[in-house]
Amino acid sequence: MIDEYDKPILDVIEDIEKARRNRDILKKFFEILKFSDPYLKLAFLTGVSRFSKVSIFSGLNQLQDITVDPSFATVCGYPI
Repeated sequence: MIDEYDKPILDVIEDIEKARRNRDILKKFFEILKFSDPYLKLAFLTGVSRFSKVSIFSGLNQLQDITVDPSFATVCGYPI
């Protein structure tokens, strides 16, 4: 579980250079997950930014947004 994956970027969003640097660091971190795929059954990421709009996940594939999926309502914190 990775909670608030976008926080290092959002904390410095006013300083574009720092935000880009943090984004690049996170991107490298998430690329490692791709190579760990045979060993991972599930990864759960939370954040404020929709991950399809953040380029840090370009090294990953098979991400599924479950934010508004009723099957995961209780996990995501909204009533069915």
